[in-house]
Amino acid sequence: MTTPPIENTLGADLLKQIVLDAAELDTQQTLDVKGIVWLEHVNLVVGDKALAQRFYIDLLGCTPDKSASFHVNMGQQQFHLAQAKDGEHVQVITGSIGLAVPSIATIQQRMETALQDEADLWKDTLLQVIPCSDNNDNNMLTVICPWGNRFHLYDCQLEAENLTPASNSPHKMVKLHDTGGTYDAKRMAVRGQPGIRYIEIKCRPGSTPAIAQFYQDTLACTVTGPQEGIACVCVGPGVHLVYTEEDQLSQADEDAMQGVHICIYVQDFEGLYARLSAQNVIWTNPRFTHLDSCDTWEEARASRTLRFKDIKDGQKKKVLELEHETRPMRHGQYMKVPFYEPR
Repeated sequence: MTTPPIENTLGADLLKQIVLDAAELDTQQTLDVKGIVWLEHVNLVVGDKALAQRFYIDLLGCTPDKSASFHVNMGQQQFHLAQAKDGEHVQVITGSIGLAVPSIATIQQRMETALQDEADLWKDTLLQVIPCSDNNDNNMLTVICPWGNRFHLYDCQLEAENLTPASNSPHKMVKLHDTGGTYDAKRMAVRGQPGIRYIEIKCRPGSTPAIAQFYQDTLACTVTGPQEGIACVCVGPGVHLVYTEEDQLSQADEDAMQGVHICIYVQDFEGLYARLSAQNVIWTNPRFTHLDSCDTWEEARASRTLRFKDIKDGQKKKVLELEHETRPMRHGQYMKVPFYEPR
């Protein structure tokens, strides 16, 4: 079964502006990435594995990981995928995923060719290509995966070709980080490369203030907003979670996203464990007990992993569910560089 995506989305262009503004504010407030220092991967349950490989690898351009796991890589980040077992639902993120990719034109050609030449393969899926109507530079494209996940794509190559460093400093690193430089904060690239630039998550009306407060107080993150129902959370250099209020969000939408998890790295691992314990949200995921458990601090310390899935307000009332697989910077896989070949 596939679940049609929410149609009332912010769109690639507006989300681009939101995260670029947030990135600029991030660097104005501090050069330190506080709280969450890196978003490593997104874990999704997909439908047929062969169809998922065709979409994520052949069409979207991810590189299959060299491990035995069903992982695909985009820059220094990953999608951890799993084929739905009997009784499991395919997971659909309520909002969208923003990807910086090597070439929009190449992906668009692959998508259009697949839809034309392999019509029978995709006919019972939600695979779709949506050009951005206000995109005059051809540097954005939206695609919907076979199961309804929406990807907004941004062209790294075109962006890089249009860079003009504003600084005339004699120092190379000043030029690289200044406006128009390779590492300019106001770029859709992830540290100058392809990657997962943002994840947009739809939430209930009126919930973004509580969500923003949770990330600020409990995880010590830099948060832009909330304003106009949008809260943008810094989860790495040039990487964001974007929470957007949606009055059309249904229980079915939330159910389709249930079980999605993100993997993050944090600075204050032990302190975070204590704060989350006080809110009674520490959670061992029964699906991954072969990997880790965190019911006690000793368990979390031994596996160097804690998990939580409930985001609560000041009255300890649950306002949203999203599992965070959380690791310290002394975890052995911190800042690993997955095998990736741009295509």
